[in-house]
Amino acid sequence: MHDAHERKSLVLIADDEPINLEVLYNTLAGEEDITISIADDGAMALALAEQEEPDLILLDAMMPGIDGYEVCRTLHAKPSTSGIPVIFTTSLTETSRKVEAFKAGAVDYITKPFDRMELLARVRTHLMLRRATRSVIAQNAHLEEQIRERAAAEAALSSLAKELERRTEELRLSNERLSVELAERARANAVSAALQEEIIRAQRERLLELSAPLIPITENILAMPLIGTLDLERAERAVETALLGASQSAAEFVIIDVTGVRSMDGGVASTLARLASGLKLLGRRALLTGIRPEMARTLVRRKVTLEGIVTKATLQSGIRYALDVSNGSNGSNGGGS
Repeated sequence: MHDAHERKSLVLIADDEPINLEVLYNTLAGEEDITISIADDGAMALALAEQEEPDLILLDAMMPGIDGYEVCRTLHAKPSTSGIPVIFTTSLTETSRKVEAFKAGAVDYITKPFDRMELLARVRTHLMLRRATRSVIAQNAHLEEQIRERAAAEAALSSLAKELERRTEELRLSNERLSVELAERARANAVSAALQEEIIRAQRERLLELSAPLIPITENILAMPLIGTLDLERAERAVETALLGASQSAAEFVIIDVTGVRSMDGGVASTLARLASGLKLLGRRALLTGIRPEMARTLVRRKVTLEGIVTKATLQSGIRYALDVSNGSNGSNGGGS
């Protein structure tokens, strides 16, 4: 079916009297936005309603065979036709007949003989209500689809955040195991200072590389979770790693997460600020997540600004912000939440 705004409204007239059919047809035929379908008994009215899905039915109450009341009850019992409004046309004026019509599912009734202006007014009113109802149904369906898509996106984001947390935990455990391994090797090789120094140097390089990993979250997002003590040397290494990874990737965002960092001094913060400038030259955007209150106080006391770096309270909110911006949403550019 086409949308009601893109086609004429279809009115089904059901009456066993040719004179009544003629009067109804002639009254509505002059309306440019209405087309007419005709049935001369109840069975034909049911068949045409199922086949054509009219926007309105003018239904004679008293017809031989299947009368109008039974037709109306049958229409409203079927999901495919239950939403079609029915106006009864009847010469019966008893209140009980009118009540029976409404109980059968009618939305209105018109008594015979017909007044042309009243007939047109009632028909147009119910056609307008039918169009409005269909519009609301379509809007609700669209809204439900958006809700389903949003729920799917939230589920995917949650799964992605959990995977990143798992990887971060694995990295932490790997660093702990590496620290133990370094200590054991240092004790085992204490008899040879030269060999010990070489082992420490090699392992230190390895530790620095592991302590500033660059993890791809999506094609458009890279994350660098930092753990432990963040001194100036390690901050410089993080800058190098982030700039190199950003230059080799098509990602728009680089998230530096300091949730696991024990402390941050002014020199380190300044180094991270330079990182934002470097990323900007590469056409990338920097996000800083996980700043704790004591870190913020240190930055304020030392008057270190993080201009050019979007800050968020948690890694998950940083990922969500980057996803929203990437998907064209109006994400917040301020502090984290």
